[in-house]
Amino acid sequence: MPKPSARSFDAHDSFGDRPVRGGIAELVRRRPVDVLAGLVAAAGVATILVNALLLQEGRHPAPFFGEHPAVTPAAAPARPTLQRSELVAQIQEALRARGDYDGPVDGLIGARTAAAIASFERGADLPIHGEPNDRVLAALLIAPAKPTPQPAPAAATKPSAALRTPVPAPSPSPTVTGSTSVAGPKMMAVQRALSKLGYGPVASDGKMGAATRNALQEFERDRKLPVTGEPNPQTLRQLQAVFGAPLE
Repeated sequence: MPKPSARSFDAHDSFGDRPVRGGIAELVRRRPVDVLAGLVAAAGVATILVNALLLQEGRHPAPFFGEHPAVTPAAAPARPTLQRSELVAQIQEALRARGDYDGPVDGLIGARTAAAIASFERGADLPIHGEPNDRVLAALLIAPAKPTPQPAPAAATKPSAALRTPVPAPSPSPTVTGSTSVAGPKMMAVQRALSKLGYGPVASDGKMGAATRNALQEFERDRKLPVTGEPNPQTLRQLQAVFGAPLE
């Protein structure tokens, strides 16, 4: 059996390290672009692994090791920013001019603006919504102005007692006009007529007494005349008509 040559022994010494180095060198010589691209890709993968495993703070979800990613709570939605509305500003200005709104004219719909709109709608017989719209603005622009409250008139001062003018009391108006004075002879005729008609007894003495007055009152009541008890012209005419003879 022939002995291996020295060259053949050199190609396989050091446990095969030289054939590997020679293969790599041959690959680099023949395909340098592919080898460079492979090295770049390998460097990128190594960078990603180092960053993910060593440089990240906190626990990494590590999907490569079969762990589930941590569930983070959803961020609260940001509150919407209120936008100024020119329509709301015009409605606020009109309400303020009428004295129905005392807030700022900022074009933002708030509780005070909504309450003022609802109050105006109630007074204008409109559907009550409390919301700004073109219908409310048009109604405000054509609505009559609110009446200005007038101050209460001052109480009239009473004149002092020294300045008062005395007012004479009205004299009672007589029920029957004409004189009631009757001469003695005619009074005697009246007394005789009353006695004959049953209004007595009355003495025929020509004097006006209590008996004669009572007889005249009873006669006036029977004849539906004003009750005076006096020998006035109206009573005497009626007495003469009933008696049927002149009172002489």
